[in-house]
Amino acid sequence: MDEATKSSSGEVPLGQRLFDRPFLLLLFGLLVMFGFYTLWGLIEVLSLPPAALP
Repeated sequence: MDEATKSSSGEVPLGQRLFDRPFLLLLFGLLVMFGFYTLWGLIEVLSLPPAALP
């Protein structure tokens, strides 16, 4: 496939569209990390046994 055929089809793969927007990748990475650690923390807190008060 030459350049003219690629540009005439007009369809850009999803991976290429994501890599063309680095700030979107950064935002997505931060959101995934924040969501993962928040979910992990909530599961940890909810799975703790109740503490016996003195």
